[in-house]
Amino acid sequence: MMCCKECLDLLFDYLDGKLDLDTHSSLEEHFQDCPPCVAFLNTYKSTTTVCRDTLNQIEMPDMVQEKLREFLKQQKLEN
Repeated sequence: MMCCKECLDLLFDYLDGKLDLDTHSSLEEHFQDCPPCVAFLNTYKSTTTVCRDTLNQIEMPDMVQEKLREFLKQQKLEN
C-alpha cells in the first residue's frame, strides 16, 4: 500500500489526470484508508480553486505571470 508521502507527491498529477491506471487506483485505495490525506486533498483542491478564482478576478502583470510560471515549473521538477 502507498504511504502518505508517496500520496502527497502524486497529488498534482492526480488532480491533472496524468496518473496511469495502476497508480491512480493505488492512490484511491490509500484515500479510502487515510482520512488525513483526504483532508489534505480537499484543502489542496480548495486552495487551487481559490487561487484560480482570485487570479481570474485581477489582472496580473505579464512579467509576474511569467515569473510565477517559471517558479511553479521549477518546483514541479524538483519534487
